[in-house]
Order: sequence, then structure tokens, then C-alpha cells
Amino acid sequence: MPITFRVGYRSPLVSAVAWALMLLGLLGLGLSGYLFGHMSGFAAAGHSWWLMAGQALLVLASAASIASGQGLLRRLEWARRLSLGLLALILFSLPVLPWVAGSPVILGLACLAASAALLWALRELNTMLVRQEFA
Repeated sequence: MPITFRVGYRSPLVSAVAWALMLLGLLGLGLSGYLFGHMSGFAAAGHSWWLMAGQALLVLASAASIASGQGLLRRLEWARRLSLGLLALILFSLPVLPWVAGSPVILGLACLAASAALLWALRELNTMLVRQEFA
């Protein structure tokens, strides 16, 4: 089967993943701002070091997510690789969410569906046709 190069083609999947990553990054920054406003109540309990470290990681992951989304829209190879890593990180953290939230089976099923969608997106971002867009 011959390899066909589609010059200038922009797949909708890459654009959708880019916008989703940027939205997740903005939501993470909003959550970080919310936690920063409510951190003074937790400081008296002695948990301020763990909360500040977690908040710093949240800000770092959010900034990486926004940068990755911007790079994906510009079809940069480093952004594709960074987004693959971020999506894998989200994929591995999703099964913990129902346990941490103490939620019923509905959240577990939603996390299972989100995991399936993330696996599909990871597989599609690594196909030859998508990689050709970033060459």
C-alpha cells in the first residue's frame, strides 16, 4: 500500500484533543485558585505543606496542559509527545477518582468510559497519518 502525504491536512481529532487539554488546564488553574483562597483554613491543621506541594503540582500540570494544547494546534512534535504523556497520566489517575471521592458506581462507570475514550485518543495520536501532520 503506497504512503500518501496529505499536505496541509489538519485532522479534527488533533484539534479536539488540543482544545480539551487547554480546557483541562484552565479548569486546573481555576481549581488551584479556589484552593489557594481556602488554604488559610487548612494551615491551622498542619497540612499546609502537603497542600502547597499538591497545588504546585496542579499548577505545573495545568501549565503543561495549556502549552501542549497550544503546541498541538500549531502541529509541533514536542507538543504531540507531551500530550501523549499527559493523556497517559490522566488515564492512570482516573481509576483512583471514585475511590478518593467515595462515590457510587455511576462515577466509576463514567471513569471507565473516559478511560476508554482516552485509550482511543492515545492510539489515534500515535498513528502514522497523525504523525505525518507533525513532520
